[in-house]
Amino acid sequence: MLQDIINEIITKGLLSKTVTQWSELKGGTMSTLGVLGTPEMPKQYVVKINPKEVVASESRFLKLYEDIDLLPSVRYVDPEFRYFVYDFIPGDTRYVRGMKTALMHELSQRIMTRYVHPKPGDPYEYVEAPSKVEESIRYACSVIGARLAPEDHELVASITHTRGKRAAAEDLYVLHGDFGVHNFLFADGKLSGVIDPIPVIGRKRFDLLYAFCSSPDELTLPVLLQAVRETELSEEIDRYELIEDMLAALYSRLSTCLRYHPEDFAAYQQAWSYWTSLRNNS
Repeated sequence: MLQDIINEIITKGLLSKTVTQWSELKGGTMSTLGVLGTPEMPKQYVVKINPKEVVASESRFLKLYEDIDLLPSVRYVDPEFRYFVYDFIPGDTRYVRGMKTALMHELSQRIMTRYVHPKPGDPYEYVEAPSKVEESIRYACSVIGARLAPEDHELVASITHTRGKRAAAEDLYVLHGDFGVHNFLFADGKLSGVIDPIPVIGRKRFDLLYAFCSSPDELTLPVLLQAVRETELSEEIDRYELIEDMLAALYSRLSTCLRYHPEDFAAYQQAWSYWTSLRNNS
């Protein structure tokens, strides 16, 4: 399929630059990707093939935020949503741990503060709907199991109930939805791009906590408070509510870690002890 689509792009001249070469792009994504270019610039465009609804959702999100330079610029969307093409962003996903403060600052200033509210009829799913959150927590509980004490699981169940009511009362935005280091590109030690959105509607804090918890380094309250103030443009942050939001996000991350990066579990478990202690002492 990739070969056929690339042939279509080339023969129909769908891009502003004449593509003369291509190769398949390998990575952790479930999508089919090809990189297209010229002898002078072998990596100029990326063609991404996915199911129709995924192509429509992702390309719509990227067009909504086309003025954000860290996100890929869409060059062509197939009318039948079989694929779309965007500019290649140099870099890779090798995040250097220990730069969490700088990373969160960049994400806040260059992306999250520029999020917009959804429009009526927007098709994106509300990511913090109580039923969705409860389902996610139940699944995380089944994965984590006895690695946490029963009272830890009970704590998250309690937080989930009160947090759902709180989230519904706050401003909602169109979010990236998969806003973690596995989708952040770095070049020369600096953030160069953010790829592979799974767009949803929710609070800015959802994406912020997702990014913050997506690596186990510097998971401390001062670092998080600074990121929240910069993203939410507020000095008045309810510390107790923030700690509970963080615990819910961290709980989900514990299960993700066990599935994909079990070598990091001890570090996340240490962070869990730190944040539960903060809550108990608040």
